[in-house]
Amino acid sequence: MIKVLVVEDMDITREDILGLIDWEQHGFELLPSARNGKIGLEYALRYRPDIILTDIKMPIMTGLDMMQEVRERIPGTRFILLTAYEEFEYAKRALKMGTQAFILKYEIDSQTLLRELNKCVEAIKKERCVEDITTRARLDRLLTKGGDGAQEIQSAGAARDSFFPWLGKSILLDIWCLKRRNEIGEDNLQDALQEELRQFRFVCMKVKDREYVIFLEAPDSHSQMEQKRYLRRFILSVQEAFDDLLDTQTAVAVGGEVKGSRDIPAAKKAGEELLQYRIFRKGGCILEKKPQEGTDEQKQQIIQGLEEIGEAVRREDYGNARSSIETLYSREIAQAGSIDLLKRVTVKLSYYFRQKGYEVRLQEFDEWLDRVCFNMLTESVDHTAERFGYLLDILQEHTDRRYSRKVREAMAYIREHYAEDVGLNETAAFLDVSPIYLSHLFKKEVAITFSAYITRLRIEKAKELLRQGDKKIYEISELVGYQTVQYFTKVFKRETGKTPGEFE
Repeated sequence: MIKVLVVEDMDITREDILGLIDWEQHGFELLPSARNGKIGLEYALRYRPDIILTDIKMPIMTGLDMMQEVRERIPGTRFILLTAYEEFEYAKRALKMGTQAFILKYEIDSQTLLRELNKCVEAIKKERCVEDITTRARLDRLLTKGGDGAQEIQSAGAARDSFFPWLGKSILLDIWCLKRRNEIGEDNLQDALQEELRQFRFVCMKVKDREYVIFLEAPDSHSQMEQKRYLRRFILSVQEAFDDLLDTQTAVAVGGEVKGSRDIPAAKKAGEELLQYRIFRKGGCILEKKPQEGTDEQKQQIIQGLEEIGEAVRREDYGNARSSIETLYSREIAQAGSIDLLKRVTVKLSYYFRQKGYEVRLQEFDEWLDRVCFNMLTESVDHTAERFGYLLDILQEHTDRRYSRKVREAMAYIREHYAEDVGLNETAAFLDVSPIYLSHLFKKEVAITFSAYITRLRIEKAKELLRQGDKKIYEISELVGYQTVQYFTKVFKRETGKTPGEFE
């Protein structure tokens, strides 16, 4: 909304102006009114109005003196002056100062007021559009070139204190989308965010796929508690807006303060460093400071538990290995909050799995394990644990003495061709057995039907792709072997109790 401040020393006139129109209905946020220029200046600095509707002659500080002060400190503010016939000399001075409009105080009505307000709104929108394009171009250079970009901008003559469309400090927020499924253009996203969060002043930039940076105008408040409340209210509003617009939860890291272009690279780096720790949280989160890492004793216990998991994998005790991995990642590593520990554990655990894969001659096991290590710093620790659980399923199928060689070969064939139009007949032909024989053998040893096994595998693969968050649902449907997204959604809901869009 456009913020409007009314400054008028006569109580009756001021109340009449405030009651002339339904301000909110016309897109205006009416700020607390002031009875003289001194209070008006104080409110202007506190609330940062877009438009000030002010009387000219007032006690303590005139409207023109207030206007001069405000223009120096908040350059983009628009003014509408309330004047009388006898104040012509004041009006001439106001014209030199660049006031936007005059309204005769005793002839003001709702139509006149709305006409002048809307003129100011159009001028503000045009000015902000130009500012927005300029700011985004400069920000893009800063975010991609870091300190070199800051030097470029300053050598080009960009003023330090006018980098954003506001004066004073800004707060950098680094935002990561946990998934991205709803299709919306970037321009539409910017406009939609501005509309959803119009009570705040900010600039939003896309840095890379699924990552955004927001520069928020810092609240003009001396109270640290008020600033924290304001920031938290904004972040929660951003998370709600991203959920509505992109159907995604978000992790938001609070970077450093920005006073000028030179501060941006350091503030972005601070946000990036904090954003790493989203992997230890479940779902959307706010990251304001680095979590306290676990003690050396806790870390040693984790390493010891890791060795026990390696031994369980070697013994083919996959049930104990699975429960231990879930506890290790979802509780112990999450509580320890250490990126280095996570890397050490995941690399070592991959080594144990890799050894077992070589032993049972599993094709493509290296590729699957490389994928786990590659994604461990972008996915939550819960998802990393689930990836290892999936690999345990593969190991178990290849080493379980309950399964005959034909059934293990059938499982391997399905895993290789699940994305195709594969079924009982194709698999039986590959194994050189009859479909009836394979169906009975599979049901007897695995305890589920052949088609149910294919469905379970496809849904597990779909869940993995959904967690990655970079593909649309119809793309995932095709990648896991379903010809229509409608049928895929129906099967997914039957197997998991949720639609693909609801799955986290």
